[in-house]
Amino acid sequence: MTACIILAAGQGKRMKSPLPKVVHPVLGVPMVIRVVRQAVEAGLDRSIVVVGYSRESVIPLLSEEGASWAVQEEQLGTAHAVTCGMKDVSAESVTVLLGDVPLLKSCTISKLEESRRKAGAAIAVLSTCPPDPSGYGRIIRDSDLLRAIVEERDCTPRQLEIGEINTGLMSFDGGVLPELLREISTDNDQGEYYLTDAVSIAVNRGMPCISVLAGDYREVSGVNNRVQLACATENLRKQVLDACMISGVNIPDPGGVWIEESVDIGTGVSIGRSTRLSGKTVIGDNCIVGDGSILIDIDVPPGTVIEPYSVMGWKAAR
Repeated sequence: MTACIILAAGQGKRMKSPLPKVVHPVLGVPMVIRVVRQAVEAGLDRSIVVVGYSRESVIPLLSEEGASWAVQEEQLGTAHAVTCGMKDVSAESVTVLLGDVPLLKSCTISKLEESRRKAGAAIAVLSTCPPDPSGYGRIIRDSDLLRAIVEERDCTPRQLEIGEINTGLMSFDGGVLPELLREISTDNDQGEYYLTDAVSIAVNRGMPCISVLAGDYREVSGVNNRVQLACATENLRKQVLDACMISGVNIPDPGGVWIEESVDIGTGVSIGRSTRLSGKTVIGDNCIVGDGSILIDIDVPPGTVIEPYSVMGWKAAR
């Protein structure tokens, strides 16, 4: 069996919000739900979301999605969170994901897990090379093997020149993960149990570890504040619009158009400026949606012309 532990217990203080960070939506879908769906699409047999801060806001979303959860009463670090998630889990392979990485794709999850299996490694760490690696732990390699993850504050000048960084996403041999977790201590500046310490423990015990490079750093970027939330949303909005236009939807001015992934658009459709299409909206073939229209959970018959600035659905968008 393959399992997935999704870490989503933190508050996310830099969001400046009363809500836990992972419930904030990216293109209409809460971040943590996006990660859950990608884990399912990747074919992992079981997913457990570790919740903590303001969990009463997170658990209902998970229930609607049919996802399981475990509670981390105290936030004592990432390794402690994984331990909480592993209480009732026995699996050959365990992938650890983060609930605040909303653009992660299922194919990347599969690549991480499959690469570890193929290499016979105890741990596979997903890495990437952003334009500016400042602030991130650096990946230290010895040929194809991962030797260590060194936090920036502990890097030598030469290590600071390394552009490959740790994303925090990892795959473990399920047989060795419990013993690695037991070896992790709080001997660090923050007094927390860090999951990344598992790498040095495994290496010191002669267990092979690898890093797996994600090609697009934006896909594996975490969201820590509202600027990054807006950037993630904009990135995904453009992806959806590009896919629509490539499929033949006419969008003359895509700059202000909002189309969520759940929307179904037929052929020969034209979408006007500054429009919003949300929820389970279905646009039939050869429709024209006028400028400034807002459509939420609406079924539009083929050939319909929607007048500019129409507001339809979800109680007329309130």
